[in-house]
Amino acid sequence: MPVSRTSGGAPGFGLRYAVDWRSVVFLGGHLSLLALHWSGVWRSVPTFVMTCLLAFIAAVIAHNHMHLGIFRGRRANSLFSVVLSFGFGEPPTGIVTAHNERHHRHCDSELDFVRCAQAKARWNWVNFLVFPFVAVRTMMREKDRDLRRWKVARPKLYRQALLERGVFWAVLLLALLADPMSTLIYLAVPWAFGQFCIIGINLLQHQDCDPGSEFDFARNVTGRLANWVFLNSGFHTAHHLRPGLHWSKLPEYHAQVVAPGIDPRLVHGTLLGALWQRLTARAACRENPAPR
Repeated sequence: MPVSRTSGGAPGFGLRYAVDWRSVVFLGGHLSLLALHWSGVWRSVPTFVMTCLLAFIAAVIAHNHMHLGIFRGRRANSLFSVVLSFGFGEPPTGIVTAHNERHHRHCDSELDFVRCAQAKARWNWVNFLVFPFVAVRTMMREKDRDLRRWKVARPKLYRQALLERGVFWAVLLLALLADPMSTLIYLAVPWAFGQFCIIGINLLQHQDCDPGSEFDFARNVTGRLANWVFLNSGFHTAHHLRPGLHWSKLPEYHAQVVAPGIDPRLVHGTLLGALWQRLTARAACRENPAPR
């Protein structure tokens, strides 16, 4: 049975799918808290913790947006990408090479910057702590100059990347000049946390899986609460099989296509349960995983 492509309601303000109001609200709330904290109008520990969590959600939104723009119009998507830059501290086009091109096409192979074989500590909780730093180091060492390549091969992406980076770095420089301490604490810390999580989750999703399998190359979380908050990120096998499928359709695709064929040990009912299992595990990653 084919996966439904209907939006579940008439999109408003040009949204491709009406459910992406959730993405817009999450991002709007996050940017509002960042502004309140940076300006000093409102500061509290609970709301600061909330901005850190929302920075991770903003990274998820950016990931989804770079696979399928949430708006129907090109200009609206371009503007949304610029705004997204301030949600997780990086222009969204910055993830294209590492994620869309490397991770999806060469999942867990030597060409994947976030390959799990880099997690070599005996205790897996240590791997979860250091893996994002190791992956970033690998990306900085191996990543090519994507702007130079895009200028010739993908000129629209090149122009979008210049726009995002120009606006982001200009605003960040002004923020640093105006109040360097507030910028470092109330902007940089949440952004760093969000990026730490979005990179580290690759270990949860792929470690000790079989990259050569049709379905068993990724770990999945099917819990309703976690998937509501994190926009169905738990259905990771479905996302890899259909990276252009809107996130709201992933549960349906998982149920129809993935669930009948995947090893049930790679499907967890809760995010906390999956995290606990992996944090307490002893890593057994392949040193040279075969590309899927």
